[in-house]
Amino acid sequence: MATRKRTPGSGSVFKDKNGVWHFRKELGKDPATGRRRIIQAKGHTKAEARERYEAKLAEMERTGLLPGSKSPYLVDYASRWLADYRTRVKPTTYRTRAGRIKACTDVIGHVRLKDLTPEHIRHCMRVLGERLASSTLKDHYVSLKMVLDQAELEELIPIDPCRRVKPPRVERAMPRILDEEQPGRLIAAVADTKTARRGPADMDDMTETWMLLFELAFAAGMREGERYALMPYELERRDGVPGIHVQQQIQPYGLPDKAVIPNWLDASHLYGILWLTTPKTRAANRFVPIGESLWTRLWTRIQRLHIGPRELIFTNQKGNPIRETTEAYHWRKALQTAGLPQVRIHSARHWTATMTAQSGMPDDARTAIMGHTSLDMTAHYTHWQPKALADMMSQAIPPLTDGEFVEAEIIDE
Repeated sequence: MATRKRTPGSGSVFKDKNGVWHFRKELGKDPATGRRRIIQAKGHTKAEARERYEAKLAEMERTGLLPGSKSPYLVDYASRWLADYRTRVKPTTYRTRAGRIKACTDVIGHVRLKDLTPEHIRHCMRVLGERLASSTLKDHYVSLKMVLDQAELEELIPIDPCRRVKPPRVERAMPRILDEEQPGRLIAAVADTKTARRGPADMDDMTETWMLLFELAFAAGMREGERYALMPYELERRDGVPGIHVQQQIQPYGLPDKAVIPNWLDASHLYGILWLTTPKTRAANRFVPIGESLWTRLWTRIQRLHIGPRELIFTNQKGNPIRETTEAYHWRKALQTAGLPQVRIHSARHWTATMTAQSGMPDDARTAIMGHTSLDMTAHYTHWQPKALADMMSQAIPPLTDGEFVEAEIIDE
C-alpha cells in the first residue's frame, strides 16, 4: 500500500513516548531573514496542546509575526520590535528608544499597520512637537521609522509611510562653553564652596574629588561615566608619557533584579542601579595623555587613601560610586562661586575638542583623543573662539594696504 504524504505546511499532531501531545506546523520562510519558521505547542492532553497552539498562533498574528485576517496594530508590532531590539543594544539605549516609541504609539498606536498613512505620521509629529524640542522630536521620528522600516522588510506593509514624510526640522543651538582661562577659575573655586558634611569621608577628600574630576573633564575630555569609573590600573605610562587608558565606564542600567543585560555586554553590578561596563564605543577605548602635575596628584590620592588597582579612585562621602546629579550640584556651585556662566558639565568635552583644534592638533589625533567614531562628531564638538579665529586670519591674510591714508576734502554742494 502506498504511503500518503502529508500536505506541505499542514502541520502535525502526535503523542510522544512520554504521553505528551505535540502540535507543530511550519509557517514558511521569514521574509526578513529567509529562515524557516516553525510554531509548536505541547500539552498533557490533545485539547490542551491545541489550545496552547492556537494561543501562540493568535499572538503571532496579533504582533505581525504571521499574516492573519487583519493587520496588527502599530502598538502591538512595536512591542515585538522592541523585544528584539532590546537584545541588540545597551540598556540605556533601549530605555531611550522605548520611551520614544511609546510616545509615538500613545498617539497613533491604535492604527493598524496597513492603514498607516503619511498623514498619521505628520499628525503624530505635530502632537509631540507641541511639547518636545526639535532635536528630540526628530529622534522620535527616527525611532518610529526604524520600526516601520522593519515592518516593510517583513512585508507587513508595502512601504514605510515615514519615507513619504519630511523629518522634523532641527535648528541646533550652539552649546555654550567656557573661555580658555575660565576652567582654572572653576576648579580653584571648588575649595571656596561650602558643603555640609555627610557620611564618613573627610571633607578635604571630597574637595579634592571634585577638583580632580573637573580637571579630568577639561584636561582629558573624558565622559562623565568614564571619570566616575576611573581605577588605578588605567593610569599608564607609554614611552614615558603619563596618561589614562580609558577602558570602562559606569552606567545606570537599573536594579539587578530588573535590569536586562544582553549576554554580549560585559557589565558587572556596582551599587544600586549603577553598573561597571565597557566604554561607549570601540573608539572610546583609548589612551589619553595627561600632564605630569595631574598624574602626580592622582597617584598621591591613590597612595594616601590606599586605593587598590581595581578600586574606584572617586567615590562619594559614603564610599559609593559618584552620581552625575551629585557632580552637577557641585559643578553649579563652583560656577556660581567663580562668577562664571552656568554651562553644562558635558560642555567640558566641547572645550577640550575646541582647545585641541585651536592648538593645531591634527583632526585624526583629536578624534582619537575624544574617543569619537568619526571626524564629523569631533567637528560637532569644536567651537572656534573669536580670538583664535582672529589670530589665524591675521596670519593668513597679508596686509592689503601700506597703512597710509589719503586725506580727502568733502565739499557740500
